[in-house]
Amino acid sequence: MEFKSMQKWRVQQDLNISDSKYKRIERTVIKRHFNEDWIDEHLANNGKLVTYLKLEFVEWIKDVYFNKEKFYLDAEIEFFKKQIKRLENELNVPHYEFEYDDLSLKDLRKYFYKSKNTIGVAINKMEKRTKKSFKYVKDGKVIINKNGVKWLSEKYFRKNYLKQLEFYKFQLQNLKRKKYGYKELEYIFFDN
Repeated sequence: MEFKSMQKWRVQQDLNISDSKYKRIERTVIKRHFNEDWIDEHLANNGKLVTYLKLEFVEWIKDVYFNKEKFYLDAEIEFFKKQIKRLENELNVPHYEFEYDDLSLKDLRKYFYKSKNTIGVAINKMEKRTKKSFKYVKDGKVIINKNGVKWLSEKYFRKNYLKQLEFYKFQLQNLKRKKYGYKELEYIFFDN
């Protein structure tokens, strides 16, 4: 398995990134994506520490960190979808679509880890923006259909959606590691 990377100094030179700017970028990526192994450090023959950045990280810097045209969350989601598609094609696996179920309001609160009020506001905004109702009543409970749950996940509670994308990408990377005989990594679940 080939890990394509560049030395940090070369990336800094190519993208005109100062040391202080690089430190901010590194702190940001570690905070947002602590499960990614985009930074490698090795001791050179002369005893000095050499830092290598995976090309995927370099792409993230360009497409997400330096992207001032899009809201960061939109850029993050687009970036991870692109990486997932690349991995699916590389591994020759069918494109995965997230599946959603009809959920009661109580189950929606558990699904998104949100309060009753937050869910209510989100549903009202969804219905206002789409000009559709995604609600129906079953056994005395208000239910949001799967299309509504999908909209809430992918358009409103996008941080949750980004976490799902990251986890799926991580699973694909482990599939790739396994294919080439490398040790699979363990995903760390952490709410920030």
